[in-house]
Formats: sequence, C-alpha cells, structure tokens
Amino acid sequence: MSASVFDKMNLRPQERRLVVIVGMVIFVLLNMWFVWPFFNDWGTTRNEIEKHRATLERYKREIAQRPRYEARQKELETTGSKMLQNENDLQRIVQAQAAASGIQIVRGPVPISTTGKTNQFYQEIGVSLEFTSGGKEVVDFLVGVAAQNAMIRVREMRLSPDQTQQRLRGSLQFVGNFQQQAPTNAPSRNVAAAAPPRKK
Repeated sequence: MSASVFDKMNLRPQERRLVVIVGMVIFVLLNMWFVWPFFNDWGTTRNEIEKHRATLERYKREIAQRPRYEARQKELETTGSKMLQNENDLQRIVQAQAAASGIQIVRGPVPISTTGKTNQFYQEIGVSLEFTSGGKEVVDFLVGVAAQNAMIRVREMRLSPDQTQQRLRGSLQFVGNFQQQAPTNAPSRNVAAAAPPRKK
C-alpha cells in the first residue's frame, strides 16, 4: 500500500491529530471568509438569469414578428400620405387643381410663413390664394387637392358671396410638409498659407 501523507511527513499520532484539527480550522475560516458571505448572491444571480432569459424570449418573439411588421409597413406606405418632394410641389399642386376645378384665381398661390415646427427630417411650407368660383368648383378643388395623396392640409378658409350674390369669393391657406435633403459635408481643405521663399 502506498504511504499516506502523514507517513511521508513522519508525524506521530498526536501531531497527526493536531494537523487535522488545524486543517479543519483553516477550512472553516476560508469558508467563512470567501464562501458564506456570498450565499445570498446565488439567489440574486439566479433571479438575474431568469430575468435575462425572459427578456431574451421576449426579444425572440418580437424578432419573429418582423415579417408581419414589414408587411404592415408596406401597406401603410402605399395607403398613407406622402411628403412633398420640394418647396415648389405645394404651389404646383394647388395651381393645377384650381385650373382643373374651374377656380378663378384672383391672387396667388403665393408662399406664406408658417408657425409649424420643423426638424432635421422635414420642413413645413404654406401657400395662400384668393379666388372666385361657384360652390361646386370649391368642393371639386378641395377634393382634387386631397386626392393627391400628399401631406397637404387646409389651415384657413374664408368664403363669402360676391357682389352679384351668384358666386363665391374667398381665400384659402394650404400647408404641407416636404422632406429636407441631408446636408452634405464639403471636403476638408488645407488652407495653410504657403511659407514665403527663403532668402539666399
């Protein structure tokens, strides 16, 4: 049989008992310092693991819904209103629909200042016009503008009979949004002045 550790250390029985007792005391002290204080951490860690697992499962369920969200986005893009392409689109649409509806423009459409908020993605613009027409023409005009599927809305409308009491005269203010172009950064240039030639 192989010799035990105690045999190799050539310890007497009393010394062996002392070594065992000292080892047990050291083992208990090490557990008291490095193991027992962290018993409560296991419960906290287990709760964190469960919470992260639940979050991961929720994310997986949302990711699985991506095809449905993309299909819904395409549906909304085809049915919703689109932004104007530039500042002139609003004026062009209003003028074209006025001519198509038989509206007689007295003044405008002219750009007006707006108080709407703008940001880095879109800017609000407005135009106004004064006109005379019949009642049906006004309705056709408004329906025609709305049918353009653009982000155009009427901010203000005033109507009153003209002097003949046979036609209407009034004014309209339209407001729309157009998408701003992303700013392009000009390439950096070194503008350091050339050093003057050295004199010989």
